[in-house]
Amino acid sequence: MVVEQKEEGKDQFTQRPIYYISEALTKSKQLYPHYQKLVYAILRAQRRLAPYFHEHPIKVVASTPLADIILNRDATGRIAKWAVELGVHNITYEPRRAVKSQVLADFFVDWEEAQQPTSPVDLKYCTLHFDGSKNLEGAGAGIVLISPKGDSVRYVLQLQFEPFTNNMDEYEALLHSMHIAKEMGATRLCCFGDFDLVASQTSGTCDTTDANMIAYKRAVDQAGANFAGHVVEWVDRRKNEEVDALARLGSKRLPPPPGVFLDILTHLSMRVP
Repeated sequence: MVVEQKEEGKDQFTQRPIYYISEALTKSKQLYPHYQKLVYAILRAQRRLAPYFHEHPIKVVASTPLADIILNRDATGRIAKWAVELGVHNITYEPRRAVKSQVLADFFVDWEEAQQPTSPVDLKYCTLHFDGSKNLEGAGAGIVLISPKGDSVRYVLQLQFEPFTNNMDEYEALLHSMHIAKEMGATRLCCFGDFDLVASQTSGTCDTTDANMIAYKRAVDQAGANFAGHVVEWVDRRKNEEVDALARLGSKRLPPPPGVFLDILTHLSMRVP
């Protein structure tokens, strides 16, 4: 937490650090999706620094569209509960580029800011790119959510459950990205994957007799019902290179680069038939 003060004889505001708090997450909280961890961080700050939140307007600066997540009227579960608690305070959310100084970088010498585009205020229509990867080391997936203005949020998924068959990583990437988009307030989706079978099955142009694939298609249909409109289309692999690289990081259990979120999935996103 920093305070902005106008120094005597100067027209500009100066930012000065006043508090730093941290918390080691329990094992259950480590399984939260990354956007929930970000909201939880604000919640904990509000509880630990309650006098400041009660008496002063608070400006939250982040490179993630927290306003779209916290103020989403369709939010459920933890986000909806936390939003009620945070809503009693005068809190505004701004993109990281609004920071006027390097006070945080000076305060945390070993902190390196992730150079990530700022997400826009309106994420009602999202474009999703997804891909899966499976090798001897494990299974993973990559996700990129793109707003109409071209801003993006990137995810690496580590899929840590068994049994795992072919095509499941693609469906897991698609389902997880749809859940994230819903939590961020998107109402319309255009999803692109480079695996033609998944695109064909979800669009209804290709039938399947495999029980797992039938269950996954049903799960995608149910997730899609949360949106005003959604479509899943095939795209050439050359246009999906970024998510392909992210998916390989997940399958190899490698840490994601700065600015990329990591989610670890320990169970299937659909009900096993």
